[in-house]
Amino acid sequence: MQLKNSGRSWKILSRCTILASLIFILQLGFGTAASSQEPAQETAPRQGLPLYPLDLCVNDQGLAYVVDRNLPGVWQWKEKQLSVFFAASTKFRTPLNAPRCLAFDQQGRLLVGDTSTRDIYRFNTDGQPEPITGGKIGIPMDLGVKSDGTIYVADLELRMLLRIPAGTSDVEQVAAVNPRGLFVDSKDQVWVISQDDQQLQIVADDGQVEVIVDHRVFDFPHQVVVNSAGEAFVSDGYKQAIWKVVRGSPPQMIVSGAPLQNPVGLALLDDRPVVVDPRARMAFRVNENNELEPWFEIRK
Repeated sequence: MQLKNSGRSWKILSRCTILASLIFILQLGFGTAASSQEPAQETAPRQGLPLYPLDLCVNDQGLAYVVDRNLPGVWQWKEKQLSVFFAASTKFRTPLNAPRCLAFDQQGRLLVGDTSTRDIYRFNTDGQPEPITGGKIGIPMDLGVKSDGTIYVADLELRMLLRIPAGTSDVEQVAAVNPRGLFVDSKDQVWVISQDDQQLQIVADDGQVEVIVDHRVFDFPHQVVVNSAGEAFVSDGYKQAIWKVVRGSPPQMIVSGAPLQNPVGLALLDDRPVVVDPRARMAFRVNENNELEPWFEIRK
């Protein structure tokens, strides 16, 4: 009987030990999870990470701004010189900690979409970013502005084309077109690069869609720009290419391969596309002969 009782006690003790261990592990896990909810602390600058320029915008004088995810912040290309226009904090959920896209508004002021704070920022005359919506955006991937000042946003999280009416902080849903990139052309038409099968569309303010490319042609399209002739140009990361799209004709690949590695951000200069490549860390121009020319390097 004594041996049986000892064995039984040993089993109970073992089970208690296992249970205690499990409770300790769970407490450790919950403690780690709880600590991860604490406010992020300031970290060292991202000196160990390579620069990662994702988008650019250019005015008629050739002044260019480039948004860099890993700077983090915005570069300025002016008079053939590259400089830091705005260096954001590396602290999470601070302005422009994770910038993704940028554009000029109707008055030539710089707008930047930030995924960290889920907002669009407008730079004031002192060179400081001011939030527009108070965090009402999901993940802003691209921006465009109509001539009346209405801002359009490609929201990756909501899979929605959004707009911010001029002079307001309101955010309105336009169409559930699963946008990645967008562009407002000279006729105030909003072109959208969609992640759906209808890869290139024009979306009206009432949400009606005109499909330009109705099936999957691009491997991984990022952005679109449209020149004054109505010709669209699409950046394709997986194809390492830039496509030209004319209504009624199949898309044509005009540039592909090296030195492009992952073309993402597009803009227009002299009515021709310019593109920024985060892996090559370069901005390129496409000339009249559809040849790729180096424009400037993004470097520290």
